[in-house]
Amino acid sequence: MTKTTKILAILYSPGATIEYLLLKRPENRDGSWAPVTGHVEKGEQLLDALEREIAEETGIEDTSYTIDLRVPFGFSKGDEEIEEHSFGVQVGTKEVKLSAEHDEFAWLPYEEAARRLKWQEQKTALRILNDMVTSSYE
Repeated sequence: MTKTTKILAILYSPGATIEYLLLKRPENRDGSWAPVTGHVEKGEQLLDALEREIAEETGIEDTSYTIDLRVPFGFSKGDEEIEEHSFGVQVGTKEVKLSAEHDEFAWLPYEEAARRLKWQEQKTALRILNDMVTSSYE
């Protein structure tokens, strides 16, 4: 069995309404909406992978605050065992330059973002992040 480490980065923009960035995969890749996700390369640290994946998938390099959500998820896919680490990342821009991996993006309030997510683990990470950031703005 092969072990793989991945990151899940939920980008958020504070304001009167906190918005979360979701990216949509093309229909030929299941058409689902998800936060930034990606593999940690061999020898790469989690936070380095986080920054690299955010830049690759969104073009965003202006991150101002990162929260380790401490919500690691594990699952199997064929002969691959995957461990995914979740982070919340506050960004200073809402300008997105999509990579070829995605064909749409949307900045959404919590309820709409939660509705669009396909995987329960992603919904859980989003809920935890939303609880953390909304309580810090109250």
